[in-house]
Amino acid sequence: MGEQTKTSALTGFLAVLYYEFLWNLRKKKIVGLFILVFIIVTLELALPPILDYVNGVTLTPDPNSVTDFFSVNGIFLFLIAVATTMNTISGEFETGSITPLLTKPVSKNTVFWGKIVASFLTLLGIYAFLTIYVTVGAVVIEGTQNNLQLVPLGLIGLTLATMVWASVVIILGTISKNSLVAALGSFGVYIGITIVAAVLGTVYGQTSILFYAPGGGATASTTLCERGVGTTFSTGTDNLGYLLIQLVLNPNTVLNFCGVRISPGGRGEGVQLFTSSSDAMSTVALRALGVSLAYTAVLLLVSWYAFRRSQIIESS
Repeated sequence: MGEQTKTSALTGFLAVLYYEFLWNLRKKKIVGLFILVFIIVTLELALPPILDYVNGVTLTPDPNSVTDFFSVNGIFLFLIAVATTMNTISGEFETGSITPLLTKPVSKNTVFWGKIVASFLTLLGIYAFLTIYVTVGAVVIEGTQNNLQLVPLGLIGLTLATMVWASVVIILGTISKNSLVAALGSFGVYIGITIVAAVLGTVYGQTSILFYAPGGGATASTTLCERGVGTTFSTGTDNLGYLLIQLVLNPNTVLNFCGVRISPGGRGEGVQLFTSSSDAMSTVALRALGVSLAYTAVLLLVSWYAFRRSQIIESS
């Protein structure tokens, strides 16, 4: 009996996955995402060498082009998340297809988590395509690349980073049952967090609160801020792919977080940078991983509860 229940649950779960992928293909959402990613990455790979050629600049091969690529702009991850999940739950309510879907011999839990896994696999597939394309393109354009064995780690990081924003979209769609609200609401959340982060970083100096917020997070420098800012990169959830690669390559590198001090005036006074805190690369990367997983888990659990409750209310 127990074995039959497990088989039935697995069959139902696979049926939901099949339904979700088929629905996305019919709506041409997956195809559109692949085309969008292809165009953006092609421009990023081809445009710099073309411009260098036009301007008569000699192309200097970059052996770290592939690993550096995983430091993706946060808005790119956010847009992919919105496009992938804005109607994952809300679309079923808008079209009325949620009712016949729940008449199938599958539980509400299976429907919800099947859709979430389908979204995760869709993102993983998009980024796998992206990663292969970037690797091949970089080898052709830039030459031999370093640390290609760490590319899968960057792929997982990109997917998990996008799932943070995908979870925001899903919870808004589940609660509102409206895809437009899910999309616009998530834009509001993204813009709000970005503005707050910019204010904290440039006006008040970067503080520890940015370490635990989704998005770009605090900007780290490889040198002491008082001596001038060296190589910088964001340490938030958006940069998780790059951070995981650096966790393996440079775990003990000390990263400094710069604060801004505005002096009261006088000659030689003005805006000064100071080192507000420092952390090892390993701490920064693992913290970003933990924050990503925590936000994703909490938001999806709340979405799951809202999904179950909305069905109970509708069926009563």
